[in-house]
Formats: sequence, C-alpha cells, structure tokens
Amino acid sequence: MQHYRLILVYGFAIFVMFFGSGNLVFPLQIGYASENHWLIGFAGLLMTGILLPLMGLFVIKLYQGSYHRFFAEAGVVASVLLPLVMLSLLGSFGVVPRCITVAYGSMNYIFPHLTLSMFSLLFCGITFLLCLNDQLMVKILGKWMSPLLLITLLLLIAIAAIKAPPVTHEVTRTVALSNGFFTGYQTMDLFAAFFFSALIFQQIQQQLPEASAKELIRFAIKPSILGASLLAIIYLGLVYLGAHYDFLIEGISPEQMLPSIASHAMGKQATLFMAVTMFFSCLTTAIALNNLYARYLCTLFKFSDKQFPKLLVLTTLIAFAISLLDFKGIAAFLAPILQLTYPAIIVLTVLCLLLRRQQSLKAWSFYAMTLGMIIFVMIFKQG
Repeated sequence: MQHYRLILVYGFAIFVMFFGSGNLVFPLQIGYASENHWLIGFAGLLMTGILLPLMGLFVIKLYQGSYHRFFAEAGVVASVLLPLVMLSLLGSFGVVPRCITVAYGSMNYIFPHLTLSMFSLLFCGITFLLCLNDQLMVKILGKWMSPLLLITLLLLIAIAAIKAPPVTHEVTRTVALSNGFFTGYQTMDLFAAFFFSALIFQQIQQQLPEASAKELIRFAIKPSILGASLLAIIYLGLVYLGAHYDFLIEGISPEQMLPSIASHAMGKQATLFMAVTMFFSCLTTAIALNNLYARYLCTLFKFSDKQFPKLLVLTTLIAFAISLLDFKGIAAFLAPILQLTYPAIIVLTVLCLLLRRQQSLKAWSFYAMTLGMIIFVMIFKQG
C-alpha cells in the first residue's frame, strides 16, 4: 500500500511539474493549426511533448538519478555547459518568466487594470517562499496542487468539449503533423525531464533506503509513466478544444486562449475558476524550476547551503525582469536556441538509452548534430 501511495504522489508531482505555461498554450495552438486533422496534430505533439520527455525521465534513472553522469557522455565541456544552459532556459531566462506571463494573462482577463509588473512581483514572492523547502515543495505538488489542477482541467475540458461546435476549416495531414511535432519542442519538456527525474529519484531513494539499484529503477519508472499518461490525456483535450474553438481564439494573445474558451463554454463566472487553475499550473512549474536552477548554481559555484536563499533571490529577480518581455517576446528569444540544441539532445538521449558504453560515439554524435544544426540554420536564414 505504501508503494502505491508513493507512485501516486510522485506520478502526480511529475505531471504538475511538467504542466506549466507552455503546456496550457501550445496544445491549443496545435489544435487551432491542425483543424480537421487535430488527432494527427496531437500525434505530433505526442512524439515531442510526451514520448521524448518520458525517455528523458527514464534515461536519468539508468544513471542512478545523476544528470551529471548523463551529460558527461557528451564530453567534459558538455557536462558543464549543457546543464548550465538548459537550467538557465528552464529557470530564470525562459520557462519561469513564461509561467509568469501566462498566469498573468489569466488573471488579467478578470482584472484588466492589473499590470504585468505588479502581478509578476507577487507571483515571484510566492515562488520564492515555496522554493525554500524541497520536501515541502514535493509534498505540496503531489498531494494538493496536482489533484486540484487535474480535476479542474478535466472538468473544463469535458464541459467545453460537450458544447464544442464542429470544425469549419481544413488543413493537410502533413501540416497538422509537422505543426504538432515542432510545436512540441517549445514545451522544453525534454530539458525539464532530466532534472525533474533526478529530483524525484533522489526523493524515492530517501523513501526506499533499503531498495537495490535495480529495484529503485523499476519503481521509479511507474510514476514516470503515470505522469506522462496524465499529460497525454490533458493534451488530447486541449488540442481538441483548440481545433473546435478556432473561431474564438483567432487573433488573441496565447495566454488569453484558455480563459476565452472557458468563458464561452461555461459563462463569465468560469473565468475566475479558469484563472485559479492557470495560476496554480504555472506556479507549480515555476516553483520546481526556480528551485532546481538555484540549487544547481549553488552546487556549481560550491556555495554552502546557507547561501542558497541568496541565490534564490537572484534567480527570482532575474525571472521577474525577463517576464516583463511578455509571452511572445520570451518565445521569440527561445525559439532559435531550441532549434539549435534540441536535435543534438535527442540524439544523445536515444544513444544513452541504447548503448551503455561507446562514450566516444555518443560525444561525436552529439557534436556532429549540433554542428549540423548550426550550418542548417545559417543556410536557411541566408536562403
């Protein structure tokens, strides 16, 4: 019984850590762009937004919860630069401020006079306080925030789906699949998977101190599959809504899409309900990522645990500043970086899953793919 309880807690924690700002927006955009072939668009998202992160969760478990050992497969330089770059993008320079802007979009729908700077300051303050305690963070995510988030999203999707009008436009299958596939990149969930997996694996080790290495891996896979399955269910519902409510979300800002659908399907009283859901969704992801980024910097610069709150203040302030660029500004900043880095990380992940040795092959493949993407982007831009 204890094992089943832990699987549920950590499975829900994985779901809610992943389900943040982009996950509330990108599936809707995929549905909007996929129209009559929204299921094919979802299939593209399933590949890059579910299966790739699941591979990332699994590969770190093969390395006993150490993402340092995993990144070292690409060489000494990569073992330092990759986690620094990824956590910077996932943390203060990318996903955390993106979480702030999406949460603001939902609250601004109710309080139109609320400014982004005021909201961001409040959001960052709450994030900072909840990041101070790792154990408390995981318990809050797994036991309280994730069930609330899951229930509210399922309720909204069910009601909106029942009232959804038919799809009125058509696109080709190829357009739908490619849009779902490449938009799934922007969730950055593969990057997040490496670090979330390490965090959860360490927590499981503490809960099961007498388990062997193989037993820990077998156990840790179960909450990973549960978390990924919950993500897939919610993604499917949101892609469906994006396709069927295309007339409603056309031309509006990304962070306003879900509140608009909720208001249309459930009435204006649902906007507060949706705003709270989006706020908690973004908050939980921001807490997890801000905590990971600050702790990584603490380890990288060999600071003591007493210095952690100071680094946490720094990372939170940077996130506050970047959030003022708004969602589109942050997306424009992240897109080219992801285009350059994602394919090489995918190659490294697949090779580490298939090969236990041959470290040189993994390193050469990683750098070759990185170089190839740099050349491709340069030629494409010139063309």
